[in-house]
Amino acid sequence: MKKMGLLLASALITISSTAFAGEFGNRCTTGLTKGVVVNSDCSVQETYNGNTFCFGNEEAKTAFLESKDKQKFISKAASFYPKVLNGTAK
Repeated sequence: MKKMGLLLASALITISSTAFAGEFGNRCTTGLTKGVVVNSDCSVQETYNGNTFCFGNEEAKTAFLESKDKQKFISKAASFYPKVLNGTAK
């Protein structure tokens, strides 16, 4: 019975940790648009077109929300993100 409880607890932890998985590896979307890597715990987030975007703070989220062309905003972050992944981002 103890093993069953541990298994259930492990599954719940896994589910809860993936529930807040955002685009760009939980990095701040606004930061990426500026060529800056800002790690985030994704506590400040916005869902847009079915994707969760994380932000370093409320100001960064507001910049996204006030953007007239959100798709262009996201594309700019996406174009910088490969540099984060390959280690060439500053």
